[in-house]
Amino acid sequence: MLSVGSIDQQLPPEPGWSSLPSVGFHSPSIKHTLTAALQLNAPRAGTRTQHRPPEFGVQLDIAQIVLDQQQLAWGTIYELARGVTRGMWTFEDMTEHRLRKLKGSNVQAAWKVTAVMKDGMGPSSVMRAPSEIWLEYDREQLAIVENKGRGLGTMGDWEGKENWYGGKIQQVAHVVKAGSSFRLELDKPEIRRSYRFSRFLGSRRILQIRVPASLTYDTKVLKFLESSKFVLCGRVYVPFHAKEGSVYLFETNENIDRQTNLGDGDGHRLTLYEFVQWHNPLRLNLKQPISKWSTRWTLGLSTSVPTIEFAPENIFFSDDQFMTDGCGFISGAALTAIMRVIQYPGRPTAVQGRIAGAKGMWVLHPDPQYQVADGPPKIWIRNSQNKINYTLVNLEHNDVPIGVLKELMADGLHNEVRQLTEWNGPDSMLVVWRAVERAGRVVTCRLRRRIAGQARALGLGQLRPNEESGDEIDDGDDVALGQPNSLHEYVLELLQAGFHPLKFDLLFCKLQSVVTLVLDDYVKNCHIPVKESLEAYIIPDPYDVLEEGQIHFRSSQLITDPESGTHMDIITGPVLVTAVSHPKLANYFDIVIFPVKGKRSLASYLGGGDTVALVWSKNLVENFNTAPLCETPVNLRNDFEREVEHLLYFDQRVSKLSDKEAQTAFQKVLLLGLAETKRGLYSGFHDAAVYRDGYDSAAAVRLAYMFTTCLDASKTGLRADRKAFGSRKPYYKLAVLKKSDSPREDPLPLQRMSLSPFILDDLVNEGNRLRNEFVQRYSSLRSSSPRFTDRDAHLTSPYTCASYRATQAAHAGFKALQVNLTVTKKHVDNAYRDWQCAIAMRKSSSSDGRSSDLKEQRIQQAAKYFAQRPLFQDPLFFSEEELKTVKASYAYTINQSFGFSVAFTELCAIKARVQGGVIFEDKFAQVMNIPNNVLRALSQAQDDIYD
Repeated sequence: MLSVGSIDQQLPPEPGWSSLPSVGFHSPSIKHTLTAALQLNAPRAGTRTQHRPPEFGVQLDIAQIVLDQQQLAWGTIYELARGVTRGMWTFEDMTEHRLRKLKGSNVQAAWKVTAVMKDGMGPSSVMRAPSEIWLEYDREQLAIVENKGRGLGTMGDWEGKENWYGGKIQQVAHVVKAGSSFRLELDKPEIRRSYRFSRFLGSRRILQIRVPASLTYDTKVLKFLESSKFVLCGRVYVPFHAKEGSVYLFETNENIDRQTNLGDGDGHRLTLYEFVQWHNPLRLNLKQPISKWSTRWTLGLSTSVPTIEFAPENIFFSDDQFMTDGCGFISGAALTAIMRVIQYPGRPTAVQGRIAGAKGMWVLHPDPQYQVADGPPKIWIRNSQNKINYTLVNLEHNDVPIGVLKELMADGLHNEVRQLTEWNGPDSMLVVWRAVERAGRVVTCRLRRRIAGQARALGLGQLRPNEESGDEIDDGDDVALGQPNSLHEYVLELLQAGFHPLKFDLLFCKLQSVVTLVLDDYVKNCHIPVKESLEAYIIPDPYDVLEEGQIHFRSSQLITDPESGTHMDIITGPVLVTAVSHPKLANYFDIVIFPVKGKRSLASYLGGGDTVALVWSKNLVENFNTAPLCETPVNLRNDFEREVEHLLYFDQRVSKLSDKEAQTAFQKVLLLGLAETKRGLYSGFHDAAVYRDGYDSAAAVRLAYMFTTCLDASKTGLRADRKAFGSRKPYYKLAVLKKSDSPREDPLPLQRMSLSPFILDDLVNEGNRLRNEFVQRYSSLRSSSPRFTDRDAHLTSPYTCASYRATQAAHAGFKALQVNLTVTKKHVDNAYRDWQCAIAMRKSSSSDGRSSDLKEQRIQQAAKYFAQRPLFQDPLFFSEEELKTVKASYAYTINQSFGFSVAFTELCAIKARVQGGVIFEDKFAQVMNIPNNVLRALSQAQDDIYD
């Protein structure tokens, strides 16, 4: 999320204090005052918590003292604690002898933790380059000690990084069931995203606790998180917000059994009261419901990129006008500055962002005097900004023939599968490569991993859920095992090396998996590509020139009409409403402009959000007949309990409580995001009602409004009334409860009241028919081609040649090569034996879903053993490069799957060298792609040859 500005000010440093040192990671309910500052009517107190004995299961005094004396870097301390939570070692293992080896900065020491704690079993330093995450920890630490707010950004270059800003490192723990209680398991820290709180406090001061789905509704977990502070290596972390199954904590200025280290920046830490006062002061929001106040913490957790700073005199506040909710103005100078920082190819017309306690869209100011590129940046914030899919069913309901939708699905499937399975011709593998890359969005995903939290601001969208965080222990930090990150990358690298699916069985099978995934995606998600469509942000008409039922859209790039081949940059004509071209709006690019005239805003017809899909396909638009708007059902509010407590009354209530009770009450408010709103249930109820009774049935409409009300429950305080369920459950509740016990893909256990088929059933049936047809067609490709050879001669050749040379040398009296080869083969044989044992294991499933699978661990251990250099007693007469090649070739000769499991990269390199491959650095390969116009040119040239 683009952060439009940063006007934050760092609070003055806090004086330090001393206590006894300790090391640990626990979640005690600390029986002290959370400081009286939690209560609205209390002064700004600086009271410190008192020392108390740590609540540890074992006595750790010696390890605590030694750890504190060594003054290790934070990244090193975190890695030591992470190993303890993962069961890799204990605190007693942290001897003074070991910890002395870990002194130094993060980049000097953090990566060595596993090797040191396992007494040298990890990789040596010569195998490693400095990891970016440890460099980033060091940059942030210097900024924290400097205490000038540099982490917030907009202060230029820092420690070798251009336009640096902080807060990019995620420190994540997971709640794990431990008998009748719970424990926390630390994940590997990763550079993922940056947000306002992490930039302000520093990444090391934020800890994110994820609650697995299986424990989301466990009241014991909620109580565990609401009533506890958490101690990580003597530092106290307090929860301040819950969002999407995660609880966010920040490091306060309290210590448990450790000395305050002013040289480490401890003196700049804040109390919870000071943090609250900085972000969203209680006294300024007394008339606001406490539930709504709690949701405002989300603003500081939104992924964003700091860009420019606004002077206070250039920030203007204005009242909302009709239909302008959530959209303010920004000057041309500010947009130009943003363009330069983010390095956009052109100046944007609108941006979505955050500034202090405001969020929303900001569009170029309509007054020409504020559109110039020069001058100080200015911004106008509206009061509404100051906060501190049933698409296919809808189309069918509005008379779009199902035949049109089936045809679009079939066309999309044919096009994608054709590109994946046309293997004739000298350039056919380039087309296959591009199709695989597009199916897996490989280059985009690689860029996301590389640029982390800047992805959305740079137009690459947000991370997928499963890309948000890794799980693996840093047990030698990314030993190169040679395995690509995903199936699609695996296939791409095989193609790049020169393998052909009709000549290499492994590639044929992997490519078959890619084709199957594409087919399954179409069927499962009823994926229907529409070429004449796009998605864009929406804004209200800044000039008030559009009439009711009109919209305006101009693209910064030419759009090609798929039917006529003509180019255009302005969409005009029917798009369910009417798209028009207006000269006054010509300077607004890549945004859909809605009118501010009429009885109600066009945005109110949408299901929420800041973007819309714009469709001008004739087959869809000409058949679409807009249905009347379904108004809010009568007495809907009777189905909700109103749990609204304003800040003023909350203050009065907690002021009468004990310190511990006040702490628990306040943390409960901060963690309202974990409360069950039943929105998931009501979404399922709505699905069932639509299926049985129809899209516009009274039950479906009411449940749709119930669902959207549940979505806003955290802000409004409205909760679905328990009485709304009643003792007699309606059909849709029984159906959803029954479906929850069956696979997600199973249909709802309901009978439709209508005689007409349900559109999604029809599309799924059509998709399954097409899927089976394409799977059968793919299998026939193998039978129509020459039989696969058991082994690729290019890959077995290095071992065969080395064996022949060693034999010839031995006959000539020189046996050293034979000895070297025997040691090498024995090393590979040992790795193969371990790999076979791992493969034979059954895949285990952890009850908490967090512990690494034992089978995968054993496979990795076998691969790491293979990657080690064999122990030669005699001089080595192979070069190091020859040794790697011979090991990989011999592994492949033993077993193809084993070879590619432990030496994928080297085997691809062997194949590429034989076929004249060009060697270049991996960072170039990671971002390379094949443009569509290159493929078109090659296709045309191929057609000319055949003609």
